[in-house]
Amino acid sequence: MNKAFFLDRDGTINVDYNFVHRPEEWRWCEGVIEALQWIRDHHFKIIVVTNQSGIARGRYTEKQVQALHRWVDQQLLEHTVSIDDWYYAPHHPEYDPDQRYVPEDRKPGTGMFQKAAQKHRIDFGQSYMAGDKLSDLKPAVDLGITPFFIKSRHEPHQDTEWLRQHGIEKYQSLHAVTKMLS
Repeated sequence: MNKAFFLDRDGTINVDYNFVHRPEEWRWCEGVIEALQWIRDHHFKIIVVTNQSGIARGRYTEKQVQALHRWVDQQLLEHTVSIDDWYYAPHHPEYDPDQRYVPEDRKPGTGMFQKAAQKHRIDFGQSYMAGDKLSDLKPAVDLGITPFFIKSRHEPHQDTEWLRQHGIEKYQSLHAVTKMLS
């Protein structure tokens, strides 16, 4: 069995400017390259699980998201690190009345995590999840994955009582998480 470090995308590995879908909009969060290197050096699978409701909202296409992820992969090659797999939920309940997509895939559902676990033989009990919203962390709690809350522009709108009830600490960045784990 493998251990994984699940990561939300916007607000965790890149700055969340709302509906980032082109390379010119991408800006790495501070220290994230070093954090990804630490994760790789500690033999975790790096799995990105991201809600991309901009697809359902008609702001961009799945092909644009896939192209952005390929571009990110190319950027990471320069740093000898890679994302093992990308999972994205292209829907939003308000914008997908026909439910063309699997609702469990959208966080806080566990679908993306379950698919990754099956494909990569992941042991949730040895795995971590970092994200900047409760919807990122709820599936981790449900699956027995250790969660880490990353501060972002969404922090003021998150339920800090829920974080306290689940013993989840707040961190300035993914880099701060990996420094604490060292």
